[in-house]
Amino acid sequence: MKANAVPMVVLWAMAGALVAGYYLAPRVQTVLNHFGRFQNDYGIWAGFISQFVFCGMIPCAFRLVVADVRTERPILKSLLQSLWCGCWGIVYVGFYALQSRLFGSGSDFATLAAKTAFDQFVWSPVVPVPCTAFFCLWMENDFSLRRAARKFRHDFIRHVWLANLLPNWCIWIPAVLAIYTFPTVLQVQILGLVGSFWALVSLRLAKEISR
Repeated sequence: MKANAVPMVVLWAMAGALVAGYYLAPRVQTVLNHFGRFQNDYGIWAGFISQFVFCGMIPCAFRLVVADVRTERPILKSLLQSLWCGCWGIVYVGFYALQSRLFGSGSDFATLAAKTAFDQFVWSPVVPVPCTAFFCLWMENDFSLRRAARKFRHDFIRHVWLANLLPNWCIWIPAVLAIYTFPTVLQVQILGLVGSFWALVSLRLAKEISR
């Protein structure tokens, strides 16, 4: 968590700047509304493209040049990661729509707190955190399901689940709170914009767990 302090602060700053820009700067709102129209026009495919690019291709470009996350078979892994993130974009289009049905689409504190709590303390520990941890371990273990499963099972709570969940909470609770201040149609696009750094953090954690 100490090693991830810099990406955590950068991600918070990005999320805060996007919120401030959207509500205080008309030009920023105009630009972000283009993303909202893109999402509205193309639905789940817009979610796929957003996550494919911002959480897949952009972090993978860093993977090619940054020693901490450099790996073997970088092109294949970059393609697989981008597809994986794109599929999560589709999932999150549905998840954010579900959140709006459950808690409404308001931006009052009670609604934001309910959505953030459900996101981070119900949804994240059960679905995206363990799934992403296993996916990254599978890639870092040369696409061997057997080796990945063995390391996934070994001291799962401390070395895999908590190792991913605690940084996830530290980084994403403030960021998710910021994301939910936006209209529902923009939320998955904002998730993509601020998610590139978390993709790098996940890659680094998987590399350390594999070692």
